[in-house]
Formats: sequence, structure tokens, C-alpha cells
Amino acid sequence: MSEQQDIIKKHKHSFKTKSRFRLSFINENRFNEVWTIKFTHTEIVITSLLLVAALSCLVATIIVLSPIRTLLPGYLKEGQRQENIVNSMRLDSMTTRVNINNAYISNLRSLLDHPTDTISATTVPAQGTPMSPDSLLPASEKEKLFVRQFEENERFNLNVLSPIAAEGISFFPPVSHATELSGQEQSTTSIRLTSPPSSTVCAIYAGTVIDAYATRGNRNTIIIQHPNGFVSKYSGVHTPFTTAGDKVEKGSVIGITSPKDSGQETCVTFELWNKGAALNPREYVVF
Repeated sequence: MSEQQDIIKKHKHSFKTKSRFRLSFINENRFNEVWTIKFTHTEIVITSLLLVAALSCLVATIIVLSPIRTLLPGYLKEGQRQENIVNSMRLDSMTTRVNINNAYISNLRSLLDHPTDTISATTVPAQGTPMSPDSLLPASEKEKLFVRQFEENERFNLNVLSPIAAEGISFFPPVSHATELSGQEQSTTSIRLTSPPSSTVCAIYAGTVIDAYATRGNRNTIIIQHPNGFVSKYSGVHTPFTTAGDKVEKGSVIGITSPKDSGQETCVTFELWNKGAALNPREYVVF
């Protein structure tokens, strides 16, 4: 028995057959194979890699040769991206202007087509009756002058934006133990503060000293740039403690007023600006 097993083992082959796969297309009407493709493991891997490479080349070709490449993040340069943003804003403005013009033309066409329905027959008020505020009479010269003056004064007025910029900001009093100097007409763009001798002058908020210079009468002026476009100006400081370029914190001492033995008036003029517009300090700082 053992001899027969030894003979069988000798005649038994030692190699293994490779696993093969077949892709067949069968005609269901005739039940015969129309097309057959045979694969091995190696051929499946190679075919998959070639298919992925072909798809990648196709996608890259479409992106390079079509405008879709402009939608990819990081493809456009900074100048091109900025130009696209500006063009989009111009397009929106043009669309708005076209809508306004279309509405104007529509109203004008309705006036021309149906004049009796849109224009009142009594356009001139009768004598002895009060004039309606919606009168069709032209404006007088005084009204035109008032409108021109109002538009000229409000053209560059940015004060309406300052309260929005000051939201969330709490300003520190600029001079310790100070009171507003009375007896003179109050200015709407500055405030004169009087205080005891050798009082401290403090920064109303964190910022950077952009200028510090001496003025007449042994006085000094300090200007500080704050966040949100605010600028504070302190005039009449006797002894400054900061120079241009210094960083200051809220409440930091930047100078002192005149000492007792100087014989000079301890008065500091404070101004507050926002983006080039002079503000009324009383509306933003508690003195």
C-alpha cells in the first residue's frame, strides 16, 4: 500500500495552474457567446491602471482646454481673481441700471398710452386754498439753494458711520480728574479739559503713536491711531512719555499736565477723528 502511494506522489505534478477570469457577452435569443475576453490577475491589474490613466488624461485635457479651469481653487492669479470680482460687481451694477431704465420706460409708455388715467385734471391749486406738498409747480430759488447747500455739506460727511465703528469699544477718559473748561463757546470737534496740576494724560484706547511733537509755550501734542479708523489727538501735554512708533494700551499714561511750580495753565485739548471725519468727543468718551 505504501509503495502505491509513493508511485502516485512521484507521478503527481508539483506546479499550480493560474487563476483565469473570463468576460463573456451572450446573445440571450440564441444563447451563444458573442464576445469573450479572458484575463489573469496580472492582466486585470494592468487593464485597471491603463483605464485610470486614460480617464485622468481625459479629465486633464478637458480642464486645460476648456474654461472650467477657471473654477478650480488656486488656479487664477491674484490679479485675475480681483479682476473677476470687479467684473462681477460691474455686471450687477449694470443689471440694476437696466432694471431701473426698464421701469422708467414702462412708466413713460403708460403715461403716453393713458394720459387721462395718470395725470390729474386739476394740476394748479385754486386761489385761497393751501398748496399741496405734492404740487407739480417747480421749486423756488430758495428751495434749490437749500438743497444745494445740504448736498454739499453731506457729500463728504462720514459721521453716520462712526457710531457703527465705535460699537463694542469703551474709551478711557483722556485726562484724570478733568472737567470741561467753561466760559467759552463749546466746539463740536474738540473739548478743552482742565485738571489739577501734574494730572496724568492717558490713551483712550489701545493703538500706535503716529506722531508726537512740541508746540509753542513748552507744550506737546500726541496723536494715536486706534482700531476701526479712530484717531485721538492730545494737545497741551507738558511732559510726554511716548514717541512716534510706540505701542500703547487702553489707559496707558502718555504724559502729564503742567506741574504746580510751572505757573502754567493745566489745560489739555482733546480731539477724536474717525476715517478723516472730526467727531464730537462728548458723544463717544465719558469725561
